Amino acid sequence: LIPGMCALVMTRRIAGLSARTSGVPFQSPLLRFSTTTLPRVDASLVTDTDVERFAEDGAIVLRSVLDAAWVEALRDAAEANMNEPGPLCDEHASAQGVAGRFHDDQFLWMRHPAFREYVTSSGVASIAARVLGSKTAHIFYDQLLVKEPGTSTPTPWHNDTSYWHLDGNQICSLWVALDKVPGDRGVSYVKGSHKWGLVHRVTNFSGDAHSDRNTYDNAADDGFDELPDVEAKVAAGELELLRWDMEPGDVIAFNSYAVHGAPGLSSNSTARRRGYATR
Repeated sequence: LIPGMCALVMTRRIAGLSARTSGVPFQSPLLRFSTTTLPRVDASLVTDTDVERFAEDGAIVLRSVLDAAWVEALRDAAEANMNEPGPLCDEHASAQGVAGRFHDDQFLWMRHPAFREYVTSSGVASIAARVLGSKTAHIFYDQLLVKEPGTSTPTPWHNDTSYWHLDGNQICSLWVALDKVPGDRGVSYVKGSHKWGLVHRVTNFSGDAHSDRNTYDNAADDGFDELPDVEAKVAAGELELLRWDMEPGDVIAFNSYAVHGAPGLSSNSTARRRGYATR
């Protein structure tokens, strides 16, 4: 991959990780999605204060990174993927046998022209590079996470590094809001938790061991770090959560070691929660 063409930053090279060695075959789109009328992202919107806060807190919010045209393009691509998911898709609510839909799919940029153009041509990589103080950016993968109204399935507390066969402190994700999301219904981040360096047992988002992609073999006594009881420690004043009211086009940048989670949506909810992350 060409430095600066994607939205995850690793300032040290990790062998064997690239779009063409990820295990998912590359599929060239038949139709290119034109970005001629879509503006490039300007990394100058990330201030020195943002960079300092990211290093200290592990997560920050950046307002109005994408304009309405980009949001609409990504929404259309998200709908297309939900209608025809990829080979790595998980439907977490269905797996739990509960109402609603919690759609989770990966490597969309290798199948959908709009996501590919976002990764390679929008300039969003410059945001990740600026946040981490890097000159280059390399894509690991992208991920679409959608909770439909009435989906009670929560996103359990976890950090992303624990799910990956890679390590390093210079790894971030950019999570783009495709819908308006109140802070109490969106993703919350444990302030400063990226400094813990936790590598915990993976948590199955579907609530059981239905998928061998979400569990470790023979992991009953594995020596992994324990996740703290986040809710209890927040209630006791021992931990602080970072959460923000999000508008479409806002972006959360967070360190891959940052512990985060999100609630389900109430049975009487009417709003969707669509988020698109590049790592």
